[in-house]
Amino acid sequence: MSSTLPNLKPMSTGDILDYAIRIYRQNFVGLVTIVGIVMLPFFVLQAIGYALVLLRDGTFSAPSTLQSNPALPLPLLLLSLVLTILLGFFAIFKLGATASFVSERFLGHRITVWQAYKNAFGHGLSLFVDALLLVLAYVGVLSLLIGVVFVPVLLGMGLISSGGNNLGSGGAPAGAGVVICLFVLLIPTIMSLLYLYAHWTFWSQAIMLENYSGTGALGRSWKLVKGTFWRVLLFNVLLTIFPWVISFSASAAVSWGSVFLPNLGLRLILQLVVSGIINVIIAPLQYAALTILYYDLRIRKEGFDLQMQLPSLTLRYL
Repeated sequence: MSSTLPNLKPMSTGDILDYAIRIYRQNFVGLVTIVGIVMLPFFVLQAIGYALVLLRDGTFSAPSTLQSNPALPLPLLLLSLVLTILLGFFAIFKLGATASFVSERFLGHRITVWQAYKNAFGHGLSLFVDALLLVLAYVGVLSLLIGVVFVPVLLGMGLISSGGNNLGSGGAPAGAGVVICLFVLLIPTIMSLLYLYAHWTFWSQAIMLENYSGTGALGRSWKLVKGTFWRVLLFNVLLTIFPWVISFSASAAVSWGSVFLPNLGLRLILQLVVSGIINVIIAPLQYAALTILYYDLRIRKEGFDLQMQLPSLTLRYL
C-alpha cells in the first residue's frame, strides 16, 4: 500500500471532475469490472427474455423497418420484476465496493476489485438497512403528499366521493381539476424528493469510509451536505444529465444504424445490449465524482487534509 498522499485541498467542480476522470482512466478496468459484475448478468438475462418473447410472437424475423413493441407475457413480466429486485439488492454492494475502490485510489493506496467487494460485504448489513430506509423514506414522502395534498383537494373539489374512490360526475371540469391537482402535487413532490436525495447523497460513503451504520450514515451525510445543499444538488443534476446525454446520443446512433439490420429482433436486442454496456461504462465515473465530492466537503468543513498530514508531520519531528 502506497504512502503517497494526494495534494488534498478544497476543490472546485472542475477539480473534482478532473480527479474523477483521472482515477477513472487510470483504473478503467477495475472500476468497470466492479460495476459490470452486478449489471452485466442482469442485462444478459433481460436480453435473453426479450429474445424469447420476440421468437414466440414471430416478430424476431420481422423487417427491421417495422415499428413494434411486443407486449411481455405475465411470466416474463414477473421474471423482469424479480431481476430488477435482485439488481437493486446487489447494486447496494456495487455502490459500497466502488466507494471503497475510489477512496483508496484517491488517497494514493492500492486496492483490487476483490478487496473492494470484500470491504462492501463486510458492511453489507449496514448498506442493506440504509438502502431500505431510503426506499421507505421516499415512498413515505410520496404517500404523505398524496394523502395530505392530493386526496383532500379532490374531496374539496367534489371530484371523488368520501365513501369511495369513484370520480365525481363533473365531466370535463372534473378532468381539468384532476390535471391541475396533479400539477400542484408534482412540484412539492419533486422538491421534497430532491431535498432528501441531496442530503442523503453520501450515505454509502459514510458507511464504507467512516464505518457508520443504520441511521447514523444518513445523519452523517445530512451533516456534510448542510450549508452546501445547492452545490450538492446541482452536482447531482450535472452527473445525471451528462451520462443521459451520452446514453441518449449513443442509443439514437444505434437506432439509426440498426435499420440496416435484416430484422426487427436483432435491432431491438442490439439496442438493449448497447444500452447496458453504456451504463456499465458511465456509472463508475458518476460514483467516482460523488466520492471525491464527499472528500471535498470533509476537507472544507472538517480539515480532513490537515488530519491526513498529521501522522507524517509527527513522524518527521520525532
